[in-house]
Amino acid sequence: MLVVMTLSLALTACPAKETSESAAEPEKKDKPARSPAKKPVGPGLERLSVSLAQSKSWRLPPAAFSFTYPDEATLSLAKTGSQNPYYALVELYRGKKISESVSVTHVNLQGGPTAKWEQLAPVVMKRLLAAMQRQLPGMKILSSGKAPFGGKDLYQFRAEFEITDPNMGDPGKYRTFWVALLPGPQSSSPNGASLTMTVRQGSGSKVTTWSDFSSKGLMGQIWRSFEFSRAGSP
Repeated sequence: MLVVMTLSLALTACPAKETSESAAEPEKKDKPARSPAKKPVGPGLERLSVSLAQSKSWRLPPAAFSFTYPDEATLSLAKTGSQNPYYALVELYRGKKISESVSVTHVNLQGGPTAKWEQLAPVVMKRLLAAMQRQLPGMKILSSGKAPFGGKDLYQFRAEFEITDPNMGDPGKYRTFWVALLPGPQSSSPNGASLTMTVRQGSGSKVTTWSDFSSKGLMGQIWRSFEFSRAGSP
């Protein structure tokens, strides 16, 4: 999806300015990167777990997290040693056409505490929205800023766009929802993550309203199950 690439590249454009404490983090403590763990966790569900070592091998800001997704969905992961736009991309097709997708990209806290995100967020949001409008000039931005989502106040934006060129993706009208997630004080993850959740309208998805993004379909499943690894875990 073009929107996934656009958002990811805009996030990557943020300079990684780490503090001296972050830079002094001893590399020798890192465990060798292993392939992300995927395992069944219930009827029709699988859980993906990404470690700090694995995310570093993807040349992305280190983050450790896990989430559950339907096993009927297609999972694409970043590649070791490549310049990757996302940690993971999950897509759900209906009738061989895209219906729903969720990409997990990074929220680089630049070596500082999560409180620093309050200063970083406006800059990141501005870059994201500008990149989207350059690549998808017909996109309509409905809202952006900090607002409630799924019972939490989070930085987010909502937008609508239309694809008419098959080379850019399956033609149709789309809704996309971007939300930033931050690790808690008990997390082993030094950086956050963002979810870019997109649905093609009229594709048979149960996600038909903005509130559905946190409770229904592929995005609802990933949102409800997403969690950062606790301190002491890989």
